[in-house]
Amino acid sequence: MKARKTRKQKRKRRGKEKSKKRFDNRFWRVIAECDRRRLIGRYAGLLIHVRDNQPWDQPVTKGVGIAKFTPVWAGALTPKDFEENPDNENYGLPTWWEYKERINSKTIARKIHPDRIFIFGDYSDDAIAFLEPSYNAFVSLEKVEGGSGESFLKNAARQLAISFDKEIDFRSLAATYGCDVTELREKFNEAAEDINKGNDVMMALQGATVSPLVTAVADPSATYDVNLQTAAAGIDIPTRILVGNQQGERASTEDLRYFNNRCMTRREEIGGELEGLFRKMADLRLISMPVDISVIWDDLNAMTKAELLEAAYKMAQINQACLATGEEIFSGDEIREAAGYDGPASVVETEEEDDDEGEEDNQANTSSRDNAI
Repeated sequence: MKARKTRKQKRKRRGKEKSKKRFDNRFWRVIAECDRRRLIGRYAGLLIHVRDNQPWDQPVTKGVGIAKFTPVWAGALTPKDFEENPDNENYGLPTWWEYKERINSKTIARKIHPDRIFIFGDYSDDAIAFLEPSYNAFVSLEKVEGGSGESFLKNAARQLAISFDKEIDFRSLAATYGCDVTELREKFNEAAEDINKGNDVMMALQGATVSPLVTAVADPSATYDVNLQTAAAGIDIPTRILVGNQQGERASTEDLRYFNNRCMTRREEIGGELEGLFRKMADLRLISMPVDISVIWDDLNAMTKAELLEAAYKMAQINQACLATGEEIFSGDEIREAAGYDGPASVVETEEEDDDEGEEDNQANTSSRDNAI
């Protein structure tokens, strides 16, 4: 009976979820863009374009529709004035924002009323951005990558050094090239450039020795790994997940599980902001006032189909091992639910109909007995 009620509750919950109104993908793409911009800066803004034909510095006319949403970088949105009356419920909050937008290669500053904007993140001066703890480590990574790449490039360029004998006569050498002594450097540079460009180029020398300027390039792995671990620790993401490297099945699985938990924790953090956005739109009567606001996320660590079947198989093995005791540990419906399937709905509905028919028969028999009496 308990399993029957559980399955019935699940079906009711699914029916409620299907009947609830949802925002379309365009809205969630804008929200995702705001969240991405908030990770780079300390905050990001969401401009709410309302169909009230009012200037942006005026309060929103309640009860009108929404035209669109626009994500805004923190650098283009600045709080300019704050409520200073301690008796006001909005004490300490901005009374207007300055929004700088570029139109036709021109920067236009607009005054925005707080009703027309929602802030993701923290715009206070002492707020710390998501990437700020790892900023120096990322800069060091860029230096290591750029420096090592430049070193390999310079070695591959074959910069040449020419050593002349002390008896060399530069005047006669210049006469050979048909130039002045001061122009010999340019001639040698042209010869070195031709050698670097072509594979079948020869340099003829007399009384001189040519040697390439090659330096031993240091292995950047140690320095790179230290800065990479520092950067990963600053943003709380496993190193292998950050760079897309997998070493060992168990280690990679644990890193992925930790990263999924990290993502689900952050989902809970931004869930409050999403609820605040919906409540603000409801207070402005831009959307209908919801009875309850729920942000539903899927479980990133949910078991795969193969893992669910394996768990159900183990439950069946436990039942088989306990046959000697004469007790069934798991019911068939519990095993089906562990495998990711619902209980036999048709059987449940038939049982419920039989119960209803039985109750009607009992009521009919009772009424006939009362009439006979």
